[in-house]
Amino acid sequence: MDTITNSTPILTPLASRLRLSPTLEINELVQEELKKGRKVVHLGFGEATFPLQPNVASAHKQATLSTSYLPVAGLLKLRESIARFQTRRLGFVIDPEQVVVAPGSKPLLFALFDIMEGDVLLPRPSWVSYEPQILHAGKRLFWVETSEENRHAITESSLRLAYEKALESGGNPRIMLVNSPSNPTGQVYTTEVIDVLTTFCKERNITLISDEIYSDIDFAGDVNVSACAGNRLNTQRMVLTSGLSKTYSAGGWRVGYAIFPATAFGRSVRSTILAYASECWSAASAPAQEAAAVAFDTTPEMDLYRTQVRSLHKKCTLALYQALKECGLDVAEPKGAFYLYPSFQPYAKQLKDLGVETSSELSRWLIKECGIAALPGSAFGEDDNGLAGGRYRLRMATSYLYFNSQAERNEQGHDLLSSALTDENTVDLPLLDEAIKAVRDAVARLRT
Repeated sequence: MDTITNSTPILTPLASRLRLSPTLEINELVQEELKKGRKVVHLGFGEATFPLQPNVASAHKQATLSTSYLPVAGLLKLRESIARFQTRRLGFVIDPEQVVVAPGSKPLLFALFDIMEGDVLLPRPSWVSYEPQILHAGKRLFWVETSEENRHAITESSLRLAYEKALESGGNPRIMLVNSPSNPTGQVYTTEVIDVLTTFCKERNITLISDEIYSDIDFAGDVNVSACAGNRLNTQRMVLTSGLSKTYSAGGWRVGYAIFPATAFGRSVRSTILAYASECWSAASAPAQEAAAVAFDTTPEMDLYRTQVRSLHKKCTLALYQALKECGLDVAEPKGAFYLYPSFQPYAKQLKDLGVETSSELSRWLIKECGIAALPGSAFGEDDNGLAGGRYRLRMATSYLYFNSQAERNEQGHDLLSSALTDENTVDLPLLDEAIKAVRDAVARLRT
């Protein structure tokens, strides 16, 4: 009979490299500090917290008793709603048969990396979960460096350098993943950058996955900047992913989707994803899908809600941006989502005197000493031992700066959303004021 000892491996080499997501980890650290009675300004977790649009909430309530499995591809009514929404947004016809629904966009990304051939090109920095997803699929990751100015823009030379480095090291770069508006930078790709990306991938038969989970929170609002627009989705190897969590503040409902090209490539990948899904997640929650069908629709009520959400995120995030600039931090003006990516590099000497050498140490110092929770740049692929670490980058999220509790969210949230459409550039948010004061106090400590 075999005996299991402490030295007996029980996990695969890939599994042993998995760690708790930094976004969830910092949320738990915040809860620990709160239990100690300490006040914490929570800029570390990117969960949208606005109240649900009433029609969406009503649809979910009415479907509560819907307990049967739905089709693997997703509720037809939902796929039709997504197709209409993206047809209007992208400027060409999307058929419901191109859409696959899943319990969040995360499993879809995992599945895509699992089934598609080749290694992955990924911009540095990128959302914390992309790298583990890629590595878990047994693929190699090759970073594409971005501009020093905003840590987001990509040039043809940086793409070529990453691609050639991958080939020289025996890699097989066949996939690229991009995210715009971006987590962590809050930046949006320009049309020029999109042209560079799409042309580069098309010329080399690289599949471009465009994660557009924040696409409705583009501060330009009236300009659609998507790698998939202009029928590019149907003319080259592309997949668009998105979901319910960010614009509609329903992350816990777990509804995401992917749109595949109306080509032989798209049909092949979609059918394989459906086979994968049938053995993995089966289907997303039935009540959540019923509600999502209402959320993604193009009714005046939903259009108004999306406009309110975008306007309020813009006002809050730009207010924090202005405060960070006034504090002397190096930070690019956000163009979308609800993130800022400041660098504390202007205070590098003072931080080193405190024994703070990396973005991870800076993140821990801020939460322990200043009561500010923010994620380190190292969580997004920045190198804490090199130049990137010297930038002392942190990601700050503004999504928790609206309400003190769930009850407050439900009681005051809709009035707050309505106020976002006034001509005023500022918004009355006590938690935002607290965040600004906390950042100013932290920087004042560094200056003394």
